[in-house]
Amino acid sequence: MDRYTKLFVKTSLIYLGLGVFLGAHLAIFEHGRIEIRFVHVHTMLLGFMAMLIYGVAYHILPRFNAKPVPYPGLIPVQYWLANIGIVGLSAFYILGGFWGTGALRVFFGLFGIMEAVAIAIFIINIYPVVSEEKPKPAVPAPSPEPVRAPEGVADTTPKPAPSAGAVKVSPTMKIAEILDQWPHLEDVFYEQGLESVANPAARSTVGKMITLSMAAKKAGKNLFELIAALEGKTLLNADGKTAAASPKASAGGPPFNRGEMATAKTMVGRLIEVYPETKVVFEKHYGASCFTCPGQKTESVEQTAQMHGMAPQVILDEINQIIGDVLKKAS
Repeated sequence: MDRYTKLFVKTSLIYLGLGVFLGAHLAIFEHGRIEIRFVHVHTMLLGFMAMLIYGVAYHILPRFNAKPVPYPGLIPVQYWLANIGIVGLSAFYILGGFWGTGALRVFFGLFGIMEAVAIAIFIINIYPVVSEEKPKPAVPAPSPEPVRAPEGVADTTPKPAPSAGAVKVSPTMKIAEILDQWPHLEDVFYEQGLESVANPAARSTVGKMITLSMAAKKAGKNLFELIAALEGKTLLNADGKTAAASPKASAGGPPFNRGEMATAKTMVGRLIEVYPETKVVFEKHYGASCFTCPGQKTESVEQTAQMHGMAPQVILDEINQIIGDVLKKAS
């Protein structure tokens, strides 16, 4: 977890403790009940519950939906506005700002606006992450001219699936998205041993979260062979002969091998396989829990940096410094 994700969760626990204390105070004492009740409610709602939701959402949702937060630089702004807003609202309510006039009322309203802006930042950052992109309609492929078999010879030409359309898939497409556009591909998934994510029950649950590259990785299938099978194509070498895709190609990203320097598009999972020495960089900035996240196999250096609110070049410079040292020692 990155710094502000942790801060949201830690701060929520502080507000929980304060809320419990205020609740006990209300249960025991009679004086100041109205003012304390307002502080108690807002401490538990905007302090404990909201802060916990912010932290968990920023950490989990971008990984589960394979989409980075669009404005990571606003996360620290949200954190401070939310906290200043809660403290200010509580203090000026006790001082009579809600019922009074003049400066007290103005400051009470100002802190309320701060809290509203913090919530708006959260909505702006998380809504694009969880919103579903509408699948583009498949463009039907032109029908080829039929080739008639000679008289007396059975026609064994395979017939195309009705209304299948031209199939064009990418590693980042969700399993459910693929099957919604091309239902006839369910048979291909079964033939490739991916029935666990393509069956009707799974399609409406995990199929909405798992991308094609993630499914291929889990099943131990070559991603590019799987794509070729779904598109009804055959992988060819430069000489035109049938060949399997290079096993050294990173799932959903460009190929990356020993002797090369990392780029922003290099997949983290493949990078650590090729240069395990770079693991310390991710532990330093993201924490050891980063390696328990399934997303690190299918996210690029750039994507992980953005999700943790960091400039990708900072991470990339440290990674390539380590790679350079490793290559020097090897030579």
